[in-house]
Order: sequence, then C-alpha cells, then structure tokens
Amino acid sequence: MEKSRSEKSVKKPVRLVFVGAGNRAGKYLSWVENHPERAVAVGVADVDAHRREEFAARAGIGSGGVFDSAEALFASGIEADAAVVCTPEGAHFAPAMEALACGMDILLEKPVSPSLEECRIVEAEAIRLGRVAGVCHVLRYHPYFSAMRSLISSGELGRPVSVTHRVRVGVDRACHTFVRGPWGETSATSPVILSKCCHDVDILLWMLGEKGERVESVGGRGWFRLENKPQNASDRCVDCPIERECRFSAVDLYRRRGEWIGGFTYPTPAEAVERELREGRYGRCVYDCDNDAADRQMLIMETESGVVVSLAMDFFTADDSRHTSVTLTGGEITGDGKKIIVAPFRGPERVIDFTDIVAQPFHAGADMALIDDFVSAVGSRNHRMRSGISDAIESHRVCLEAEKSRLSGGCRTKPA
Repeated sequence: MEKSRSEKSVKKPVRLVFVGAGNRAGKYLSWVENHPERAVAVGVADVDAHRREEFAARAGIGSGGVFDSAEALFASGIEADAAVVCTPEGAHFAPAMEALACGMDILLEKPVSPSLEECRIVEAEAIRLGRVAGVCHVLRYHPYFSAMRSLISSGELGRPVSVTHRVRVGVDRACHTFVRGPWGETSATSPVILSKCCHDVDILLWMLGEKGERVESVGGRGWFRLENKPQNASDRCVDCPIERECRFSAVDLYRRRGEWIGGFTYPTPAEAVERELREGRYGRCVYDCDNDAADRQMLIMETESGVVVSLAMDFFTADDSRHTSVTLTGGEITGDGKKIIVAPFRGPERVIDFTDIVAQPFHAGADMALIDDFVSAVGSRNHRMRSGISDAIESHRVCLEAEKSRLSGGCRTKPA
C-alpha cells in the first residue's frame, strides 16, 4: 500500500559520529540529548579510554560504535550522516577528509587547521562532493553579536568607518591554556592569534560583511619567560616558597578556587587536580614552561571598502571578555559584551542590555544554535549554514597573515 503524504514527510534523525569526546563535543551532545527526534549519536572516537567510554555511556552508543582513533571509526564502515570533529586543531584535517570520503557532512571545531592550504583543501573537497562543511564559529550565533551586526547593516548610523576590538583573555585562562597548556607551544598547535582570535576576526568581518586586506601585526611573549622568574621560586607551584604571593599560582587556581578544572576528572576531580599539581604540565611555574605563545598582540587591517579594523589581544586582564567600538558616519556603537550603547550624532542615545542573556550557558545559547543550524543543513540541502567553511576560513587567512607579519619583525619584545 502506498504511504500517505504525512508518512513520507517524516524524517529520520541525523546520525552523528563524534571525533574527539572532550569539552566541546560534550556541549554539542547536550543539544542532541534534547532533540532525539532530529539527531542521534551513533559513534565516538577518542584516544582517551575513560573519556570515550564516558561519552558513549552518556550518548547511549553501543560498544560497536566506540573507537580509539578516528582512523578506526571511519575504517569500520559505520553508517552515519555527519561527523562532528572536536579534536585539537592540528588534528582536524585528516578526520575531515576521511569523513568526506565516507560520504559524511562535517562540522569542524575552530580553527579548521593551522595551515591555510589544508583549510582550502577541505573546502574544495566538500564543494566537489556536494557536502555540508561547517565551522564552529559560535559567535555568529550569539544574540549580542547578532544584534551588533544588525545595527551596523541597518544603515541607521550610516556607513562604518573604523572598528576597535579588544580580546581580554584574562590571566587565569591565559596561564591555563596558553602558558601551561598545550596551546603555549605554537609549533604543536597554532598561534594564539589564530587559536583564540579567529573567532574575533570572523565576527568582525561577519558584522561588516567584508573581507580583510593589508593585514599587519605586532606583539610577542614578553613576560612569561625564564629570565622573569623570581630568584627563589620553585619549578612547581606546589613546592614554591612564594606561592601564596604569586598571582599566577596553579595551587590557587585549581586547588583553592577550583577554576579551570573541567578537564581534571579521573579518577576523581580532587585526585586529578593533585596529580596535575605534582606531576602534570598544569602544576608548572609559569616562568619555566616550554611556551612560546605571544602574551600580547595587535592586529590591524583594512577591509575592501576601507574600514580600518584593529584587534588587541591581551593576557593581562582581570576578566575574560570582549569589548568592541564601531565608529560610523552617523554615530557610534560600543559594547562590553553585556550592553550595547547606540549613540547617534543627532538623536538620543539608547542602551540594549544583554546582561541576563549572556549569563546563560553555552555561550548564551550560541553553541546550541550552531549545532541546530548544522543538523538543519545536513537534513535539507536547501538550508545554508550560517558558518559554512567558505565564509569562515577568511578569518583563518587574516590571522595567519597577521602572525606572519608579527614574526617578520614588528615585535618590540625579545623574540619568542
């Protein structure tokens, strides 16, 4: 008997495999858990046995869908519609290409790759095969930045003239991620201007609706260096006689305040913290790490229409936030990440308050909106993803050009 029209229109959930089972993958899995009618996790690969098994248990993935490597997952012949790649950036390219070869659409954590050539290869292969390729530039989905973009594009304040944007990394995030953490070693991961700020360059270009030109940059690693280590400091914070006085103490950050310990879980969070403090990379003195990441950097560029854009990235801030100022021919738009002030040259000033919204989890819902958008694009080829790879990697190009400029001689601090 012929199926009814309503029966024909019922769509099966999109089948997802996750390559990498860390923090980012867990966030996207939260959306899947809340939308079982639209998506289901059918596979996971991670080199960490505890992490992949925990992820599989949470997602309800059977043993046949759990793998210790991306290679094993794709070689298994697992039936899936799309792959969500949440490995470190240097390990995005290979699983992306394997997923495409297996007939899957792909969603890649940012940055796509520290190599622009690899970014272009993934883009070209996705286009050739007619596959969806998305990049996790979640700020495009953030209500605060979406509102700022709408204000600029509406023309109510005229044409944009300049943009000044400051990325306040915050000393806690900086020490955890870019000094003690893997991203401190840029040769093994990527430059800070790419790993941290491609989000920001992307959102600025997206808000302006333009591409970047004439990119220059200065900056460097000026403070977290061995020669700045206090004379009586120890190699590890847990043994240091001046630990109580040090603003960058790992003991204070992880044990006393219990911050940035989301990745310290096995066998218990408390035991994992103590192991890191005594043996791991996160217990080291910040002045005595193998880091080479710039701890301050300025990027300057001009867009196609002549808008001048400056981006300042700084580790030495009390909080982790973003501040933006846009000057236009008819007024100014400024924002501190919580409130947007719209100040026309003629007319009353107004404030748009996002304080309550930005306090909500998952980047104020942006993470959830991103995975929703991707699943929609996988389910319907008529749906165009907001952060598709062809648009998103323009920020990668700008950031990599900025790093090349910085290394070519603009740095006033000693070479890293």
